[in-house]
Amino acid sequence: MEARTPQINQAIAELNNRPLSPRQRYAACLIAFGEFIDGYDLLVMGAAVILLRKQFGLTPQEVGLLGASTFIGAIVGLLVFGDLSDRVGRRSIFVINLVFFVVFAIGSALVTNITWLFIMRFLVGVGVGMDIPTSTAYLAEIAPSKQRGVVLGSLLNVMWILGALCSTLLAIPLVASFGDEAWRWMLGLAAIPAVLILLARQGLPESPRWLLARGRVEEARAAFATFGIDADTAIPDVLTRNTGSYGELLGPGYIKRLALVSLVFTLNCFSGSISTVAAPLVLNTVGALSMNATLFFSATIWLTALCGVVTSALLIDRIGRRKLCYFSVIPYGIIALVMALYAQQNPVVLVIGFYALSYATWLGIAVLVWVWSSELFPTHLRGRSQGVCNAWCRLAISLNIFIVPTALAGLGFSGYIALLSIPMFSIAVIVWRFPLFESSSHDLEKLGAPS
Repeated sequence: MEARTPQINQAIAELNNRPLSPRQRYAACLIAFGEFIDGYDLLVMGAAVILLRKQFGLTPQEVGLLGASTFIGAIVGLLVFGDLSDRVGRRSIFVINLVFFVVFAIGSALVTNITWLFIMRFLVGVGVGMDIPTSTAYLAEIAPSKQRGVVLGSLLNVMWILGALCSTLLAIPLVASFGDEAWRWMLGLAAIPAVLILLARQGLPESPRWLLARGRVEEARAAFATFGIDADTAIPDVLTRNTGSYGELLGPGYIKRLALVSLVFTLNCFSGSISTVAAPLVLNTVGALSMNATLFFSATIWLTALCGVVTSALLIDRIGRRKLCYFSVIPYGIIALVMALYAQQNPVVLVIGFYALSYATWLGIAVLVWVWSSELFPTHLRGRSQGVCNAWCRLAISLNIFIVPTALAGLGFSGYIALLSIPMFSIAVIVWRFPLFESSSHDLEKLGAPS
């Protein structure tokens, strides 16, 4: 295990207890902007697939497979680069991934058949998957304990929602200008913010906690200094290195914790994606809304989601993680059951129900899963833990996206939305049963200790 001395604890304690410095705030916002790209690109398919379905004559199964392609790619990126971010560092991965993303986002806009579009979208997903475990680990490692929920959960999700909202709002004039070819512009324009963020990230330091875990003392001192912490005498010259591995993460010290967090993440992503990624398709199919009406209501649903995340930012580090979870998942389950009874026959109930589902999701559980999958694991395993947990999430979303067109045609909206209440009620039971989910304000070193 990593050697701990009073000198090391002094430097880390200052990082834990002092408020965010301007440099930390800048770094946190710049890292979180990676989720803007994730939100834009993953959600743009919700609108683009409506055009693609018409242009290429896609079957429900092909629509589902194409919509799921980016999420499948993200699973690969999460598992491979979650491990690499723990091995080679946070900074190198969150710079390289944007180059990867830019190339294949542009490639997505230039394809001429569905097979190549699936390949390009899969590779874009790999780029997205590179960024998630790296960025979340970095944010957890530079955030003060009492602001970690806001930085790691709410800030990331604000950026994600802004990206999703931007993609939806941008789709409206693009459809008006380019008609059935608008999907090319929707996919290709994602490269622009990625290039800007890539350039800005060049000046960020490596995570000081990761450097300490690797025994790179002089570099850790420089990284601490970048964030305004004088570490010249606070860190000894020799540390025991701890590189970690998937074997350790899946070992007796962490496997139960990993399984619980992954389960909660998976349940949330399966149910929650009906009000996010799948919303345009459902509104267009079930509500029989026009393309423009679908995009408009999807955009306003994202505004509701943004209100939910802003509310979470006010509560997450104040009332505790578990209580915020209950405020989120229980109302979601109730709303889903009400929609099952009335929404399919009444478009007004359908649209209002989506607003309510969106707010309930982003008020708590959609934010909390990002926090738990990083803060409950130690520095040398944090990239891997986020990679595994988020990979299960992406698998659940891709499964839901694949199922939705078929479920709407067969089971019907009422039956499907009723079933989606079950995972949310299950989350409430799991979080109530296991105290580890109350992780507010504790230092990362304490939370990450093996069970």
